[in-house]
Amino acid sequence: MAPARPTECAGKPLPERALGSAPPWMIGPEAAGLEPYWPTAGWRMMEPAMLGFDPAKLAEAVDYDTPNATTQAVMVIRHGYVAVEKYFGGFNASMRHESYSMAKSFSSALVGIAIEAKLIPSVDEKLCKYYPMQWDCSDSSDPRSRITISHAMNISTGLRWSEDWRSNATGTNDVFLASVDMVGTVLAREAVDEPGTKMRYSTGDPSLLTGVIQGATGKTALAYAQEVLFGPIGAMGIRWNSDGSNRTTTYAGLQATTAEYAKFGFLFLNNGKWDGKQIVPESWIAFTTQPVDPCVDWYRYLWHQNSPVRLGPQDPACDSFYCAPASFTNLPHDAFFAEGINGQFIFIVPSADLVVVRLANDGAGSENWDAFAREFLNKMLDAIK
Repeated sequence: MAPARPTECAGKPLPERALGSAPPWMIGPEAAGLEPYWPTAGWRMMEPAMLGFDPAKLAEAVDYDTPNATTQAVMVIRHGYVAVEKYFGGFNASMRHESYSMAKSFSSALVGIAIEAKLIPSVDEKLCKYYPMQWDCSDSSDPRSRITISHAMNISTGLRWSEDWRSNATGTNDVFLASVDMVGTVLAREAVDEPGTKMRYSTGDPSLLTGVIQGATGKTALAYAQEVLFGPIGAMGIRWNSDGSNRTTTYAGLQATTAEYAKFGFLFLNNGKWDGKQIVPESWIAFTTQPVDPCVDWYRYLWHQNSPVRLGPQDPACDSFYCAPASFTNLPHDAFFAEGINGQFIFIVPSADLVVVRLANDGAGSENWDAFAREFLNKMLDAIK
């Protein structure tokens, strides 16, 4: 039996949806009286009211705007059917959109699949085994010899890195400095902390997964994804960049249509199952998308999770990428999402049987992207009757 969820964190009460005490929603197409299907060949649409939405409130949520927002696409799926698919500013259904850091969540899925296939022993495997020319596993004096896959997936390698996407950020952003050869740059960085002791937001850390996946499977991450992930869900059109050494950029560079992003979200909504086949291990999805500590965890294994905490408003005086929230937002505890800079989101809310994709070209500022996500997702849930 799962432990009871807390009713408060750090002396602050958790809101209704975070407690799981909101009115129960219908889950699954059968519960809504709809024919179940798999959108491998394409999505089916249904009137919002048939999917349990208040149409006017849903339209308000889809059109939600702020001075910093430039929404390009919104797709809302409930009970497996599309309630709304809307495009803005010349963007359309056939266009592929840059994922930015949403690609990291795709990389997370590939690691889980490879572990299940016994191609990777576990998340505790050392990265030096995959980069023997750069890091010496036998050199115990070098903390880099102790960096594991888990550290790379939890942005805790301890390698020197500076990355800040807030609108008032100053100093060098290492993403731009390392963009020509991300993997080579990261491998050359020294350790400033013992691996696993400190989280430091780093696009460089998950860039190292490309060598893990390629070394373990004998295929680039893109080729492996086409075989075990994109093909089975009908998303072979997804593109994924590679670097000068033909290594897939596991940290970014994935481009997909709105419908293809939605398929990935729907796969996770269904615990990794697709049309009778387990694509991503169900245990891996639970392990990577739900918090261990519901009062503290906000990002694990390249997924943004624990949405009441993750999207809780932060103190404006916060001087790091992420601080404990000043308050908690009224979102379900099981809601998790992939996020990319400039306002890219794939939201998955299992308790509402909901997937929402939002693509954009927002103005600068991670605080603005998170504020948008907080209000946008709340409005989506408010639209459910």
